[in-house]
Amino acid sequence: MTYQVLARRLRPQRFADVVGQDHVTRTLQAAIAAGRVAHAFLFTGPRGVGKTTTARLLAKALNCERGPTPEPCNACSNCKEIGEGSAFDVLEIDGASHTQVDKMRDLMETVAHLPLKSRFKVFIIDEVHMLSSHSFNALLKTLEEPPPHVKFIFATTEPHKVLATVVSRCQRYDLRRIGLGELRAHLRRTVDAERLALSDEALALVAREAEGSLRDAQSLLEQVLTVVGSGADDAAVRQVLGAADRRLVVAVADAILAGDPGACVRHLAELHAHGYDAQRFCRDLLEHFRHLAVLAATGERALMAELPEAEVDALAAQAGRRSADDLQRFFRLLLEADEALAAPARSVDPKLVLEMCAVRLATLPPLLPLDDILRRLEAFGAGNPAASGGAVRESAPRARGAAPGGLWDRFLARVQEEKLVAPYMMLLSGTLLAADGEALRIGIENEAARRELSRKETLQRLRAIASEVAGRELRVEVGPLPSEHAAQAPLAQARRRTEETLADPMVQAAVEIFGAEVRGVRDRRR
Repeated sequence: MTYQVLARRLRPQRFADVVGQDHVTRTLQAAIAAGRVAHAFLFTGPRGVGKTTTARLLAKALNCERGPTPEPCNACSNCKEIGEGSAFDVLEIDGASHTQVDKMRDLMETVAHLPLKSRFKVFIIDEVHMLSSHSFNALLKTLEEPPPHVKFIFATTEPHKVLATVVSRCQRYDLRRIGLGELRAHLRRTVDAERLALSDEALALVAREAEGSLRDAQSLLEQVLTVVGSGADDAAVRQVLGAADRRLVVAVADAILAGDPGACVRHLAELHAHGYDAQRFCRDLLEHFRHLAVLAATGERALMAELPEAEVDALAAQAGRRSADDLQRFFRLLLEADEALAAPARSVDPKLVLEMCAVRLATLPPLLPLDDILRRLEAFGAGNPAASGGAVRESAPRARGAAPGGLWDRFLARVQEEKLVAPYMMLLSGTLLAADGEALRIGIENEAARRELSRKETLQRLRAIASEVAGRELRVEVGPLPSEHAAQAPLAQARRRTEETLADPMVQAAVEIFGAEVRGVRDRRR
């Protein structure tokens, strides 16, 4: 007997056997049961998820001798012939071989002919997006008003290439990629039914490599069984599939999080020695850091339900070592490396690209939270070195000689409470020159700030606040800062501190590195 591959031998014969497409099969069954079956269907989705299989099942359900029925009997002659691909009334056509308009016209001429023995004549056109625009136009009139005995079922992986006028005449069903957990469960049922011995880790590896395609998963499983037999261990399965050991992915990620570039290079050398593909490993790292970023941002292990429990434990342990912002930054840099590895004109050794990406990730300093940075900048601006490590300075500067809680402090606090933002910021840069019984005299170094504060409306507001705080009538006078106070003015102090900071060798080195990064980004955009 001729050998049949798993993908053909295990092709679903009932709607209940279709994996991961319940939203489609339930709707089709409900339409058949209610007698509200459309004349044209469009099944879309990635490769290997069941588009053609679902089309054949729909044809069987409509033409079953016991139907139309929500579930074909698979016992009558119509069901058997459709399942074997020998039914005269079910025409399965490859869109790529009917790109010529004459072939489509010839096909449409057969639409008027009644079915030979079945209830409906069903036209299944696979990869319908391959039809030319003229072929689509030849199809349109028949598709809009077909005879009552005709059903059209289209399948495509690229629905955006199908004419909108065709899509609008069909009921569209989007088949999704099959989840990792569903694929693993189906593969487990398959190997158990075939009496094979494969570990859960090996099946998880096959499911991950299939990328949501059941047909790919079955083909990979058969490839593994053909090469290493039914008792394959996990290492043998990885070798056949050319996939990197997940422990190596975890080890490289661990070295990156620990800031150990040497360990990264050693692990990647081991990867290269085993002949693993650099771009494939880069995408494994992308997926790993995506999981880490999600766990760090949400803390919900339930979002990783499709992964093996041991892998989720390892991810949870690593996610707590860096902030979510850091992990998202790592993901973006890995994405850049993946784009460089995928470039068609790439001339650099992929091993070097991956190594330098890992080294860069391992040497990146952690990002500081924005609130922490702002607190440190405020402390630095106040001239308080001790506070720049994280302490927060007082909300308002105090005049020289003024006691805590004095008139100047209370005046500034009241201005801030009144939400006079611009005057408050200008007063912060000023100096209290005198506070006698009649006036509050303020020295402002900046001429523009002096003019703004000297406006009539502003002075009236400030006078009212000063009088309220002092408990007596008090004027507010704004003038230039005397020369003896200029050296102690906040702006002058801030300028000196800025100059001292920029003169620091470490700061200069950081500025040079940042400039190089900016120039690199600009060059890449060009």
